[in-house]
Amino acid sequence: MVNKHTLCSLCDEYDKIEIPIIQRDYAQGREEQSDLRNRFVEYLVTAMEEGTCIELDFVYGNEREDVDKDGRTLLKTFIPIDGQQRLTTLWLLHWFLSVREAKLHDMRKVLSKFTYETRPATHDFCKYLINEEYPANSLLNIDSYIKNRNWFDPEWLNDGSINGMLRMLKTFSAYSSLTNGKVKLEQLLSPQNAISFYFVPLKQFGLSEELYIRMNARGKILTEFENFKSEFYKIVKSHPRLEEIKDKMEYDWVSHLWSYRKKKVFVTDECFMSFLCFVTRMLYFSQAKYRSEEGYEDDFTNFNLLRKIYFNNENVNFLIFAFDHIPLLSSFDDFSIIRVKEKKLSLSEILSMSIKGENMQIDQFVVLFSALSYLYKHRSVLGEITDSERHTFYDNLKDYVRIVRNLIVNTKDKSEREQPRILRSVIYLAENANVYAIVRKPGFNLEGLRDAQCIEENIKSKIIEKYPDAKPLIQRIEDDQHFYGNIMPILASVYTSREKEIDCYVVSDEDVDNFETKRLDAIYQTYKMLAQDDFHAIWGNMLNSSLYTHYKPDARLIFDEDYAKHPAVMALSVKYTDCKFDSLDEFLQNEEKKFVKRVSSKYSELKEVRDVKVQLYLLYILTIRVMQCDRSDFFANGWYNFGWLKKESGFTSLFDNGIEGDLRYSEVNPIFQTYNSQFRYSWGLNSEHSLPCEIVGNGRPQKPWEKLKEWATKQT
Repeated sequence: MVNKHTLCSLCDEYDKIEIPIIQRDYAQGREEQSDLRNRFVEYLVTAMEEGTCIELDFVYGNEREDVDKDGRTLLKTFIPIDGQQRLTTLWLLHWFLSVREAKLHDMRKVLSKFTYETRPATHDFCKYLINEEYPANSLLNIDSYIKNRNWFDPEWLNDGSINGMLRMLKTFSAYSSLTNGKVKLEQLLSPQNAISFYFVPLKQFGLSEELYIRMNARGKILTEFENFKSEFYKIVKSHPRLEEIKDKMEYDWVSHLWSYRKKKVFVTDECFMSFLCFVTRMLYFSQAKYRSEEGYEDDFTNFNLLRKIYFNNENVNFLIFAFDHIPLLSSFDDFSIIRVKEKKLSLSEILSMSIKGENMQIDQFVVLFSALSYLYKHRSVLGEITDSERHTFYDNLKDYVRIVRNLIVNTKDKSEREQPRILRSVIYLAENANVYAIVRKPGFNLEGLRDAQCIEENIKSKIIEKYPDAKPLIQRIEDDQHFYGNIMPILASVYTSREKEIDCYVVSDEDVDNFETKRLDAIYQTYKMLAQDDFHAIWGNMLNSSLYTHYKPDARLIFDEDYAKHPAVMALSVKYTDCKFDSLDEFLQNEEKKFVKRVSSKYSELKEVRDVKVQLYLLYILTIRVMQCDRSDFFANGWYNFGWLKKESGFTSLFDNGIEGDLRYSEVNPIFQTYNSQFRYSWGLNSEHSLPCEIVGNGRPQKPWEKLKEWATKQT
C-alpha cells in the first residue's frame, strides 16, 4: 500500500527510522551542492511562507520487526532505501523550528526516532543535537555555536554527514522567516499545511533492498528515467570515465540543468533527455552516410541507436563535454545569432530551446552544434586559457559561429540526406581557432552548404583581413533582419549602381583592394532609411523595376518575395546615396518626373502605353502626385501584387489598347486590382482593391496625361 505521510506521521507509525550503512553521506549538505541545496530549501521555505501544501514524491524502503519469543512485536523499524536526503532535511528543519520556538523538549520524543543507527559518529551527533538546550539567538550562527559546544567532538568534522547537517543548518539560518518566527513549527505538524511524501514499503511489492542501493534522491519508483539510466550505464560501461559519468548525472549535470526545468517540477529528467537527444542527433548525422538509401533514424532515445553512437568512446567524451559546458554556452546571451521572424535568438536561447525540448529548426540545431564542436575541438586551449587570452578565444568562437550561421541560413537544401555533409563541413570549419584562416583560402567551398554563400564568406574574410575596421560594419549588416547573413547585394552596390550588374556582380580580389568602408556604410545608412515601414515609401518606385515580374498566363504582376535585398532596392539605395537632394521625397519626385518625361517623349497618348510595369508606375505617380492620395490608397489593403480584369461599369481604364504580351488582355482595357497571395478572378472588380484613378467619380483628374506631363515639367 502507498500511504501519504509527513515526517511526524511516519514517526508515529514506526518506533525507529534508521538510516542504513549502505546509504551515502548526507549529500544535500555537501559544499559542492550549494546551488541545489539553496534551491531546495527556498522551495520548502517559500511553500511554508505561502501556506502551500507540497509533496516530495516517494520515500521507500524496508520494514524490520524485532519480536519476542512469543512473536509479539517489540520494535518496528523503517529503513529508508530511497529518501534519506529528504527525510534528513525535514528532520533538521523540525529541529531548527523547535529550537526557535523553545519547543525542542516537546519534540524530543518524535525527533529521537530518527537515527543514523549504524554510523556511530552521526548517531551520537544527532543524539546530542536533540538532547541539549539552545537559546533562540544561537540559530543566527548555529553551525559555529554547535561546533563550540563541549559535547562536540572535533573528529566529527571528518564525517561527511555531520558536516552536511551543519551546512544545512547554516543554510536555514540565512532565511529570516525561519529565524524571526514568520514560519511556524505547527505548519509542519498540521496536515493542512504539511510537507508530505508518499511512503512505499518495498516488501509489499516483493522488491529487494539491493535494487535500490544505487538510487538517488529523485523518489521515483522504477521511473522511465531510472530505467534509462540503468541501461545507459550498461552502454558506456567500458568507458574509463564511467563512475565520473554516474556522479555527474547525479550532481553536476542536475545543477547545470536545474534552471531549465518546468515550473513546479523538481527533477531534471526531461531536460537531460532533451539535451541528450540533441547531442545524439548531431553525432548521428555527422557520422551518417550521405544520401543513405536506407533512410535515417528519428528516435534518438532508442537504445539500439544509443549503443551504436556511444560504443565509440570519443562520442562519449563529446557527450560529457557538452553537458559539462552548458554553463559556458548559457553565458552567450549577448550574441544574437539566429533570427526567427522578428526575434533574434542568442546562443544561450537556442541552448535553452534544446534543453527544454522545444521545436527547433535545423538552422538552430547546426548553430548550437557548431559552438559545441568548436569548444570541443579547442578544449585543450580552453582548459588552459588565461584571463588575457579569454577575450580573443571567445571572439574567435563568435566569428566561427557567425560564419556557420551565414552558411546554414542561406542554404536551401537542409534535408536529412544533406545533413551528414553539412555537419561534417561544420566540424571541418572548426579546425583552425581563427576561422578566417580557413575561409579566406582560394577556392573556399564546403560540401552541403550553398556555393554562392561560401564565395561571399571568402570575399568578406579577405575584406576583413585587409580592412579590420570594416569588420564591425560587415557584421552589423549581416545581423540586419533583411539580410540574414547574405550581404552580397549591398557589397556589390559598393562597386556598381546598375540594377542588372548588382544581380550578378562578382567581387574580385582587385575589388577587395579598392574596397571603401565609408562607401558601404553610407549605402547601408541609406538602405536602412528606405527599409523603414517595410519599404512602403519606395514600393511604388519599384513597379518599373526587375523587382516585379509580369506573370503572363494568369494576368498578374507579382513582386519578388526576396524583395528586401533585391538589386532594384540596392540600386535605388546607391542612387539616393549619391544624389544631391536633402529629402527622400524630393529625390523620388525627381526620379518620377524624369520617368514621365521619358515616357511622354515616346508616347503622345496614355493608351499607347502597353507595358504593364510602365502603366502601373504612371498610375502610381498620377495617384500620389496629381491626385495627392496616400500610398496606402494605391496599395489597397496593404497588398503589393496586382491582377487585372476587364473593365465594367463604374470603372475606367487609361490604357485602351490593353497590355502587351498578356494572353488575355493584349487588346482589352484592364482594371487593376491589388491582391495578397492569390488573385481570385471570381471576386470580380471590387473598389476596395482598385486604384483610386480607375474608379469613376473618385476625384480622378480630367485629362490625366496632360496633368501628369504638367506636373513633371513644373519647377519645385
